[in-house]
Parts: sequence; C-alpha cells; structure tokens
Amino acid sequence: MRNLILFFSLVTLLWCDEQMDQSFRRKKNWGNIERFSLIPFAKAKSIDSIVVTAFIEIPFYTLQFVKIPSGFLASYETSIALNDKDGNQVGRKTWIDSIKVSDYENTKSTIRNKKHNVSFSVQKKKYVLVGELYDRDTRKKGIRELKLNYNEYKKLPSLMAPVLTLKLPGEWGFESGECPTLGHRIRGIDDGVSVHISGFVGKGNYTLNMQLESNMGKTAFDPITAIADTQSSFQHKFYIAPEHLQSLRVTIFIKLAQKGKIVKKEKVLTMYKPGISNYVSDLNQAMKQMKYILGNQERLEIKGKNKKEMENLFLQFWKKRDPTPETGYNELMEEYFGRVAYTNEYFDASWRPGWETDLGMIYILFGTPDEIQRTNPRSSSSAVYQIWYYYRINKQFVFKDQNGFGDYRLDTPFLGVNN
Repeated sequence: MRNLILFFSLVTLLWCDEQMDQSFRRKKNWGNIERFSLIPFAKAKSIDSIVVTAFIEIPFYTLQFVKIPSGFLASYETSIALNDKDGNQVGRKTWIDSIKVSDYENTKSTIRNKKHNVSFSVQKKKYVLVGELYDRDTRKKGIRELKLNYNEYKKLPSLMAPVLTLKLPGEWGFESGECPTLGHRIRGIDDGVSVHISGFVGKGNYTLNMQLESNMGKTAFDPITAIADTQSSFQHKFYIAPEHLQSLRVTIFIKLAQKGKIVKKEKVLTMYKPGISNYVSDLNQAMKQMKYILGNQERLEIKGKNKKEMENLFLQFWKKRDPTPETGYNELMEEYFGRVAYTNEYFDASWRPGWETDLGMIYILFGTPDEIQRTNPRSSSSAVYQIWYYYRINKQFVFKDQNGFGDYRLDTPFLGVNN
C-alpha cells in the first residue's frame, strides 16, 4: 500500500506541478535557449600564466529545428568571450553553424549535442567567462556567465584542479584525441580516463601523489618526483585503467608536496550504469535515502552485503517499483532521487542533510505541496509554523520551527513510513 501511495503521489506530481507555490522552488525559469552549458578547464602554462580552455555545449533540444526535404535543420550563432574584472575583453570567438538530423526525435534530444571550444592565455587574476547562443530561426538569445578566480595560484606551491579526459577524435584544447569531461556519469570508459595535473612550484624537489578511493577499496599510483630549477609551472598526467572504474563513484585524491608544504585537491568521478538514476552517484548513500519506502524485509536483506550484492539489491528493489518494466527507464526511481537532490539543496540543516529532515521526508514522499501557509513571526505567538496542503490526496502537514533557526519538525509525527 505504501508503494501505491508513493507511486500515486509521484505520478500525480507530473501533471499538477505547475500549480505549485512558485516561491517554493526558487529556481530560475529558463527557456530552452538558455539551457546550454558553459564549461571552463584550466591548466598551468608558465609561472605567470594559465591556459583556460572553455567549451560551449549545445544540446539539440535547446534549438528550433525546421523541416527540410532530407530531415530537420537548426541554425545558430554562438560565442565565448573572456573579460577581466573591469569588463575589458581578453578574447572572443564566434561560430556560425547548423545541426542537421534525419528524424524528429533527435531534435528533442537532451543527450546529443554540439561542442565548440576556444583557449585563452591569462594571468593569475579574476575573470568573467561569457557564453552566448542565438537561434537564427526563433531569434531568441541565451547568455551564461561564470566568474573565474585564479588569484589563489599566486602562492607556491599551488595545485590546479585536475582535468579528466576521455578518448575522442579531434582537437579539444589538450592532447590530440583527448576531450575533457566534468566526470559526471561518464560513458565509454573502455579506454580508461587520463588525469591531467598542473600547478606551480618554487625551486627544488617536489612530489606528486595520486590515490583512488571507491567501494572496491583504495588504489595508490606510483608517485612522481621532479626537480624545478627555478620557480615554474608543471604538467603531469596519470592514467586510470578501466579495471579501476567499475564502481559507480570513484574519488580521486591529488597531493603536491614541496619543502614541507602540502597542497591537496580531489575530484569525484561517477560512471553511467544502465538502470540507475542520474541523481545516484553512491549506492550506499542511495540505499540509506530509500528508508522512507523500504519494507522491513528489504531492510534485513541489506545488512552485511558487499558492494556487488548491494548493487544487485538496489536494482532488484527498484525493478519491483518500476511502473514501466518493459522500458529501460524507471520513472519512479528518477523522480524519487530527483526529490532527494532537491531536499539536499533547499532543506539542508547544518547538523543533517535535507533528505533526513521532516520537510525533506514529506517532500520526497508527496512532492511539491499545492499550497504553503506560513505564520507571521511578528504575531503574538512566538512559534513559527509552515502548513503544507496536498489537495489532490486530501492531506496536510504542519511543521513547527523548533528553535527559530529554521529547524522545522512535524507538529504531529507522520506514521506512514518506518523511520
């Protein structure tokens, strides 16, 4: 019965979400033209300079395709510019291009995309990266801006964020045939992943260490030791073989040591696995976050399981809850963990993550409330309340701020799940 209620509330959300309290979500209502990605990668060039390689990634669905005799065509103009903190332009590149596809479904793809990239040589200062996309058919325009701060690399030694690359034909601003990736839900790891590490050091010996950590354990790579004759930049590369990328989540730890000073960086790498939600990057954590819907028998089955057994159980539990088992996509799983991610962003408390709060629990189980009422903190009563109304399922939940710092707890315990 609990799963039926959850399924009903999740599916209902799909058609009634537009009735939600707009102030509740607090996210910018972007149009499609603004949903491109602007992604900078940086590496040390010399003791005084950095190379910033910026990508603009345009998913097909952001553009308007028009029917042509041989399929569908979208035409656009896009640019990447880099400005200093005073607004002076350091550099800019513009592309006028088009995308042609043979069938209509590809015009709506959120995965297929077109990439453009440009590199800028800059000093260790603050900058603003600006990306623009102009649809030549609709004449709509989207703009994205990112603030970049490279002041921290004036210290010696200093370590830049590692850049991960995958094998991909073409020139992408790094070694030929290597394309940088953010490392989120990556596919095609049969050729492994390269880790480009750069930074700045003073004169003398320095050592670079890299270690991986995942559910499979820890893996330490052979350290790199080198000598700098003067203050200089460095660039090194580690290679992660496919056998070290079998976990859903791998954390990369980098350590630079010179003359008793140590600088550390880390990078999380997550792998795509069919049947697992885009929001899930750690199966152990995901299992904990399922506590609101797991039955007692399922909780017992989890105890003492190793990594592989845990993954099998996770897929098994969600297969039972899949509203469309004939497809490769589990709508219920995606919606559930999407709600978990939302609660962690908006209901986070300093002492516990958002999904573990009472507000988070109710949001995960029932979605966005149809109406929210809040008491006036200046009223005669010192207590502050939130009341969430779900008209579609005839429920309401009252939350009381326990201490005046936003620690909202259910005024009456909710008995619908095992906590």
